[in-house]
Amino acid sequence: MKLTILGTAGQLPTRTRSQNAYFLDWPYGGVLFDPGEGAQRQFTFAGISPGRIHKIFISHFHGDHCLGLPGIMQRLSLMEVPQEVHIYFPEEGEPYFNALSIASKYTHHINFHIHPLKAGIIEETEDYCIEAYDLHHSTPTLGYRFIEKPRMRFKKELLEEMDLRGPILGVLERKGKIEYQGKSVSRGELSYYSEEKIFAFVLDTGICDNISKLIRDADLVLMEATYLESETSLAKEFMHMTAERAAEYAKENNVKKLVLTHFSERYKDLNLYQKAVEKTYKNTHISNDLDVIEF
Repeated sequence: MKLTILGTAGQLPTRTRSQNAYFLDWPYGGVLFDPGEGAQRQFTFAGISPGRIHKIFISHFHGDHCLGLPGIMQRLSLMEVPQEVHIYFPEEGEPYFNALSIASKYTHHINFHIHPLKAGIIEETEDYCIEAYDLHHSTPTLGYRFIEKPRMRFKKELLEEMDLRGPILGVLERKGKIEYQGKSVSRGELSYYSEEKIFAFVLDTGICDNISKLIRDADLVLMEATYLESETSLAKEFMHMTAERAAEYAKENNVKKLVLTHFSERYKDLNLYQKAVEKTYKNTHISNDLDVIEF
């Protein structure tokens, strides 16, 4: 999987940081999270076509997490993308979504599938599961957990060695065994099981029990860190996270990599964040706009 950080600012964009927007490449279609203002332009800077979006997830309806949505919806309609596009958000925010979706006049070339959500399992297939958890913020807010289930995958080197390719691989996958070059070949002898892979999205929230449920054993966690510990009182008042507390959550919950974002405009030097977390949890990435993290 690959996560592209399109924007890292909190409520106010700065000269060097655009508002929130995050694009996840995963095997089941591109996912856009929390498109704030400027999201379309950030896609251009990142060299990613918005036409790759299959799903859009909104954590909550504060402006820095959703004001880019009208432009994205209109862009996808203008492009007449062939795939179905699904949009997910907390059900209490439906009036705000409805207002954003008709923020200006445009021709609707595609239909969007709208999913107002409660916490729980959002979607589950044999390949993946997506879950939503309530977070602690000043408006109804959801965090999202994406789980790619272990799968049997072909070993490419063995396929190349046997010159196995094309439609016959589909037959082998469906039936589990084929006759090839005069001998019986089973799928098991050419395959391995991939490990479960977990991505968690945690914006915005104060301290709460559901954070641990969201991020436990995750390969990558994207978490807000609006403040440093010196502003703990502000973090508590406005129900946001400090970088230090985010690092503690990652350490306590066996997270493989933590990515911090959503920085208050008061901090001009993000090295302060690195210094704040390095003693607690070293495998932390302090995001800049257009960073790409593979996992």
